[in-house]
Amino acid sequence: MIEVNAKSVVCSRCGTPYERYKGYFPVSYSPMWKGIGYVPVCRECIDNMYNSYLTQCTTPADAARQVCRCLDLYFNDKVFDTCLKKSTSKSVMSTYISKLTVATYADKSYDDTLKQEGTLWDFVVNKETLASKPVVQPDPKEDIDIPEEVLDFWGPGYNSDMYLELEQRRKYWMSKLPNSSEDGLDIGTEAIIRQICNLEIDINRDRAAGKSIEKSVSALNNLLGSASLKPTQKKSDELDQIIENTPYGVWIKKWEDSRPIPEVDPELQDVDGIVKYISIWFLGHLCKMLGIRNTYCKLYEEEIAKLKIDKPEYEDEDDETVFNDIFGNVTDGS
Repeated sequence: MIEVNAKSVVCSRCGTPYERYKGYFPVSYSPMWKGIGYVPVCRECIDNMYNSYLTQCTTPADAARQVCRCLDLYFNDKVFDTCLKKSTSKSVMSTYISKLTVATYADKSYDDTLKQEGTLWDFVVNKETLASKPVVQPDPKEDIDIPEEVLDFWGPGYNSDMYLELEQRRKYWMSKLPNSSEDGLDIGTEAIIRQICNLEIDINRDRAAGKSIEKSVSALNNLLGSASLKPTQKKSDELDQIIENTPYGVWIKKWEDSRPIPEVDPELQDVDGIVKYISIWFLGHLCKMLGIRNTYCKLYEEEIAKLKIDKPEYEDEDDETVFNDIFGNVTDGS
């Protein structure tokens, strides 16, 4: 589109000067206004034209058709009815003209409306003439109303079939994208998903046409890697998620069930006697102190008995005999 200086941007109907076309004049790709890319009549004048015609005719569609005829814009009854039913801050004519910027209607003019009706070269038309002329019906696919959010996501320039196909692929990829929802996508991931869907459609069409798809497949693989959607990446992510969400006790049980600890070899069983030492001198001693009679207490008593020294008792013997038994017989020189 060509942006001209402020002095040249004036409405051709009311003569009001504007600093630029954008924002004040509707965008148009019609062959008549292709040089500037805008309808040369400002939005306010277009609304005034519509309202004026509406007071002179019986239906809003007739008023809109007359505006389109004056501005050489394509007119479609079904598209206009859709705009008429929508509740929006824009006027009905502004909403309708914005619909004409999609690829389906971008290069059409009022001539195409007349061609569809078969009246392009009928300069004197009456009801009988119209009734005798075959009416060329528009393609039903062209009348599909594309939601605003779909247009915002994919941008202008596609036909209705392409929008529907792209949206179908987006929903598929959104269902496969891990840990994300459509509302939660960051702008980078959103751009990658958009390119993936476009590439998939291009690859399928090139394959059907017998064209080479190697470069497109390579580009698709790179995009899958950027979105962490390659099979190897996905398996790794899934494994990390399983490890992160599984408690340690569950992992220990799984390990014991699948690979239990084998029995210790006899020559390696309690080599330093630490088990026996703890059982006797810690558990056994503790049980003895607390008055608990069990195996540990018995082991402790048996081990103490080995180390215990009992004082000898003598019957009917004098102190000298006891002394000699302890220190030996002095007379023997011991």
